[in-house]
Amino acid sequence: MSTSVRGIVSRVGMGVWLFAVWLLLWGRADALVVVGGVIVVAVAYRVSRLPAVPTLRRVRPLWLLLAALEFAWDLLLSSLVIAWHALYKPREVKGAIVEVDARTRSELILLAVTTSISLRPGTLLVDLDWDRHVLHIHAMPVRSQKEADAARGGVLRTEHRLMRALVASEDAAERDVSTRETREDR
Repeated sequence: MSTSVRGIVSRVGMGVWLFAVWLLLWGRADALVVVGGVIVVAVAYRVSRLPAVPTLRRVRPLWLLLAALEFAWDLLLSSLVIAWHALYKPREVKGAIVEVDARTRSELILLAVTTSISLRPGTLLVDLDWDRHVLHIHAMPVRSQKEADAARGGVLRTEHRLMRALVASEDAAERDVSTRETREDR
């Protein structure tokens, strides 16, 4: 799909989403509400110049299911670790700001990664440099460099799972280039 077609599809998708929210807010779908919703969506697009929503090239359902199961497992483990430290070692819990260099170039996948790590107890996104794709997370418990590296590794594993499940156009293009360069080097 070409970039312009993808942009149009993305904008239409966002318009449909805004229209659906409009209908949910009104709680009914009579003629006046529907016409009003179409007008509001058109005006919102014209006035705000909403950006195109990033699109995915492909969704892999089995990898997505596996990523969801791994997220649930991470959620359980991190909840137990934080509960243990809160109940039995509250004075010994230390946190740290950990810098993580993201591999993905997709804003959509980066958003999914940051949401995923922020939903888990013990980790929270503090800052995100969109230009350099660098995340700064607050992780706990972190008392040593080894634990900081483990927190960084956890974020990178989450990113890898999501990149495997949700193939973004930006990441796919980068993989195609790196694959071509590897073949040409031989």
